Amino acid sequence: MKSNLDMWKELQSRDYFGTHPCYKRADGTLNTDAEDDAIIERFLPLGTKRNVAVLGCGFGRESAVIAPKVGHVWGVDVSRDILDKAVDFLAGRGVRNFTPVLAERWKQDLPGGLDLVYSFIVFQHITRDLVRDYVLNLPAKLAPGGEMLCQFANLSYGTPDAETQSPPHEPSVRWSRADIEALVAEAGMEMRRIEAQAIPGHGEWIWAHFGLREP
Repeated sequence: MKSNLDMWKELQSRDYFGTHPCYKRADGTLNTDAEDDAIIERFLPLGTKRNVAVLGCGFGRESAVIAPKVGHVWGVDVSRDILDKAVDFLAGRGVRNFTPVLAERWKQDLPGGLDLVYSFIVFQHITRDLVRDYVLNLPAKLAPGGEMLCQFANLSYGTPDAETQSPPHEPSVRWSRADIEALVAEAGMEMRRIEAQAIPGHGEWIWAHFGLREP
């Protein structure tokens, strides 16, 4: 499987979030604002009995607004270092219903019975093989009626796939609507809604909401 997880481990070891202009405020502090709960609720309801996995949880920014509205959150990311930061960040906000999971061990350590798998930004930053591995194998982790809400990118400067041998960098992998629909169908899931979000001067993000087929 073509993978750039080692590249992302290196980026995280270099304080990716603390040095990235999208996450770092002018005063040097992290931008911790998030509206992922509202994003999810445009597509499906959250609820205190729902079990959720967040792919690419980072330092916990998204989980901080999702966890208070659900039963439990499992956060997946590439290294113990970034997962430890997520645990500390969330504990500082009173979030206790969070379990960290290493990306390399998600098949072993994510539980079954997940009601929702959520991914924001991540799928444009990892190889197509890794995306396919998630989408094709996560259905086995879903509860009956389980759903996925994933953001893909189709940006003008994107590339067909992520490189794995170049110096550590942040890739942008292009996924077309047809690519996404074909992958969801291959996984044996049904597309419930697909929505393009224009990014002026750059292209578009594509939100895909899909889930297990009804019996």
